[in-house]
Amino acid sequence: MSAAPATKGSVVVTGAASGIGFATTGLLLAQGYRVVACDLAPGRLAELESPDLHFDALDVRDATALHASVAGEEARGHAIVGLVACAGIITRTPYLELNEETFDRHLDINLKGPFLSCQAVLPAMKRQGRGSIVLFSSTIARAGSIKGAHYAASKGGVLGLMRSLALETAREGIRVNAISPGVTDTPMPRGHASDEEVHAKAAKVPLGRIGQPDDMAQAVLFLLGEDSSYVTGQDLRVSGGANLF
Repeated sequence: MSAAPATKGSVVVTGAASGIGFATTGLLLAQGYRVVACDLAPGRLAELESPDLHFDALDVRDATALHASVAGEEARGHAIVGLVACAGIITRTPYLELNEETFDRHLDINLKGPFLSCQAVLPAMKRQGRGSIVLFSSTIARAGSIKGAHYAASKGGVLGLMRSLALETAREGIRVNAISPGVTDTPMPRGHASDEEVHAKAAKVPLGRIGQPDDMAQAVLFLLGEDSSYVTGQDLRVSGGANLF
């Protein structure tokens, strides 16, 4: 019996159980990567059957759990070649109704989560002399959003984190980039809008439709792979042509 073909390496995906994280996980598995899928609960990951999928239940605010997840994958004999930080939240709240708890929770999950996730994978990537990190910002980081100042602030912070980390790790063979989705058909916007409201936004998009999770997953695949080997410190806006500034 011939040995199973080797994977392209392991990619840690946070927020993997739904939305963009789930679409990314499925695409990476199909493209020959092994995936360490991290989320609070398995969610839609139960739909995927692959020996190259490993699930870790964790909160991205938990540095100890993130480091343990990476260490566990290395102990299983797999090299960490990528990180895709998809975990995030948004609640719509008027600015003067924002309390510190809501503001802090958004920064903890949307910004501190990627910060801690990067710290967990970087030692392994530095030992290997290679790696690609993809963080998720948002077009809202530049455009702002009514009832979304806390979300915009957290996603703007992701861009600063990405650029700084890209500069700091470039000479070690590690690339760091961000994806800024436009409105995308995921549970996040649907938690605050009806089907009609979500799809009405398509009229404002030059390409005439809102984004799909697979659109973002394809962008992730590009940034993780060799086709983007000279790309680092960049914000890839996957928005159908909206917010071109």
